[in-house]
Amino acid sequence: MTGIRVYGCFDVRYDGDLLARLARESQNSDSPFEVTAWSARHAESADWEAGLRVALANVDEVVVLCGEHADTADEMSAELRIVQELAKPYFLLWGRRGAECTKPTTAKHADSFYAWIWEIVKSRIDIATRPRPGEGSIVAAR
Repeated sequence: MTGIRVYGCFDVRYDGDLLARLARESQNSDSPFEVTAWSARHAESADWEAGLRVALANVDEVVVLCGEHADTADEMSAELRIVQELAKPYFLLWGRRGAECTKPTTAKHADSFYAWIWEIVKSRIDIATRPRPGEGSIVAAR
């Protein structure tokens, strides 16, 4: 385990099983991540937003677990909006095979779904947590 900390964003009304699956898979011997925080039922308020910002500050990546009702999940859309404001890396995971999964309303048009295949999940987490050009320490050549 490399200790990449992941937040699981999901529709708390319908998709708790998706979070449970992600948490189980994070226990695989070849997992590069652990699920350290996740969505919870809440009423949107200043206190809730402040708490979410603290939780997101302590993760490296957000996995948006999309089911059939993600487009009507107001809590999920509010979380994703804050993730975007904080410029946290995230990706959308198609949560259910054979179902018509939807994106939260705050997802960007360019946000793509990724199939829930273990190798793809590991790859997306690895890619999203790599330093971007211009980040990190760079030693100037002499």
